[in-house]
Amino acid sequence: MLHWAEDNKIRTKRNGDYEIPQRNGVDWKSDFKFVTKLDSMLADGLDDKLKKKEMKMCNELYKFYSQIYIKDILRKK
Repeated sequence: MLHWAEDNKIRTKRNGDYEIPQRNGVDWKSDFKFVTKLDSMLADGLDDKLKKKEMKMCNELYKFYSQIYIKDILRKK
């Protein structure tokens, strides 16, 4: 996710800061918070496995954010 955000950030004209594009109307920040929350729950042993809805969301995020890696692999060939 961090790699995707770095490669897709856009410089704003207003103050020169960077903005990360949304995923289907959802902020990248929200997606990142969701993933880190699940990661810390699993690492701390609070849950031993993900719920069905959590796993579905993780798969959706993986499909979207892993696209950048495929592009990188193709560029290097």
